[in-house]
Order: sequence, then C-alpha cells, then structure tokens
Amino acid sequence: MNRFIGLIFFCALTVVSCNSADEPVKEVEVEPVEEVTPQVARLDSLSQLLEKSPSNTDLLNERAKAFLDVNEVNYALTDIGKALLLDSTVAKYYLTISDVYFRLNKSAQCKNALLKAHEIQPDYVEPLHRLSQFELYLGNHQASINYANDMLRIDARDDRPFMVKALCFKELGDTAKAINNYLEATTENPDNYDAFVELGVLHWARNNPLAESYLKSALDIRPDGVDALYALGMQYQQVDKLNEALETYTRILQIDSTYRTAYYNMGYIQYQYLQLYNEALVNFDKAVKVDPKYFQAVYMRGLCYEAKGDVARAKQEYSYAIQLNPDYGLAAAGLTRLVSKISK
Repeated sequence: MNRFIGLIFFCALTVVSCNSADEPVKEVEVEPVEEVTPQVARLDSLSQLLEKSPSNTDLLNERAKAFLDVNEVNYALTDIGKALLLDSTVAKYYLTISDVYFRLNKSAQCKNALLKAHEIQPDYVEPLHRLSQFELYLGNHQASINYANDMLRIDARDDRPFMVKALCFKELGDTAKAINNYLEATTENPDNYDAFVELGVLHWARNNPLAESYLKSALDIRPDGVDALYALGMQYQQVDKLNEALETYTRILQIDSTYRTAYYNMGYIQYQYLQLYNEALVNFDKAVKVDPKYFQAVYMRGLCYEAKGDVARAKQEYSYAIQLNPDYGLAAAGLTRLVSKISK
C-alpha cells in the first residue's frame, strides 16, 4: 500500500568534504511532504487489516469502495470480484460492483447487479433507490418512478423516492407534480435542503412570491448554501431589489470567492441599473480572473469602456470576446457599433 501513502521523505544532501573543515555547510534541501488524504489513509488502514485477514469479504467490499473514492476502478473491481467469489449472497456487495460497472460505462452489468441485490434482499430499499436513479440517468422516467414507488411501499417515510420522482416530473415538464413531490420530501424530512431549493426555483419560474420563503427555508438549514443564495439573488435582481441582490451576491463571494457568476451579476447590476461603470469593471475583472475564458464578462467590460467613452479599450475587449468565442454575435455587434461611431 505504499503506492497510496503519499509520504515521501527525501533529502538531497550536499556532500561535504571531510578534509574541508572551513568550507561552509550548504543547507539541506528537503522534498515537500505530500499530504495524506483521509481516503488514502483509509485505504492503507484497510490494506493492513486485509494482510491479517485476506478472505474477509466485508473488508474487501470496504476497500473496493475506498478504491472507488480515489478513482482506482480496476483495483476496486478486483476486490469486490474476490468478495463475491467468496460470498455471493450479500446484497451490499452487488451495490458496490454496480458502482464499479457504472464507472466503467457498463450499463447492462450495472443494472443486473442492482437487480441481483434486490432479488437477494427484497425489503432493502437501497437497490431500489439506485435503480430509480439509474433509470433517471438513462432518461427512463416511468421506470424510475416505478422503482421510487416500490421504495415507498417498503418505507413510506423515506424522502428520497419523492426527490427522484420530483426530478422525473421536472424533466418531463410537469411542474405541478414536481412541486408536489418536493413538498412531500420536505414533509418527510424537514431538513431536506435540496428540496427547498428546488421549490424556490420552481416557484420563482412561476413568479410565485412563495419562492423567497422556500429559499430562506433552505438557508435556515444550510446558511452557506451558495445555490440557494444564488437563486435568491437572481430573484431579487429580477424584481429590481438591487441592494438585496448585491448583498446576496456579496454573501456568496464571502463563502466562495471563485463563484464567477456572482461577480458577473454584481457587475451587470452596477452597469445596467446603477451606471457605476468603474465598480462594474472591478467585478467583471474578477470574473475573468476566475475564468479567463469567460467571454460574456469580457464583453461586459467592453460595454463599460464604451459607456465611459474609451473607444480603444472597448474595441480591445470586444475583439478579445470574439477571439474567445468567434460566434458571439453581441461582441461582433459591439465592434460594428464602434466603427459606426468612429466614422461619424
């Protein structure tokens, strides 16, 4: 397991002549020690246990999952394959090998493993949950809903099948049923952050004032939930609550300073509604610093410079936006507009 333990102690010592007592001793150069992640530490621990008990199927299963955590899929397949050879009657082992097959893009084997897990332990909801998610991934919405309903027949208080069904209905365009299922999920689990966020987003799309309360409920559960904050900021922006929107985007950036669209939206508000072009430029610059290929932010910098009367810099920004995305019509229109201004 030394290949997974990232502790590398290497010292490049400069040889010092024994006969040169007066020669200054050069500093020892120490190779930086690579940090051991919890996943790697767990792998090492499991490997040590397996050295003492190599046929322990539960340990093999756990190490297979640990290998998946560090994306060592083939090693995971070896371990879980051995576990199943030793004992093919344990449902959870088939869940692990289904994860392996999914990583290997072997859809048929993945589904068969989940079905086998369900066959071995029919009252175990996890195989059904995985099957419902798997069918949703494939776009088989009705099959996904059917497996979710099978889960509810085993445990009517589980919020997960409602989440799967809600997403199915959302993808099918049935917003009312999606909302109903997200509400059921929050009834069974009042701390279901994702359900409250989805309720906020869906009600916002319907211009329903309940959207804000759902998003705030999500933030009561997870105050640093940037997706809830972003949806709330967008809602404030849409209804012209600009100060609230700016405060919300600022809060996002205090949590995640690399959230590029928060910078962009702040800059957009400052440009479009407040005519604060210098402040807007600061935020668009930060967005581009996070993502140098963010051509929309580059274009917005062009608009700011154009509004400030700096035609040369505006032209430079529009040209750069086109360089990043040759099909970006707004930047091309900006260049045309500048040429028209210059020719007058």
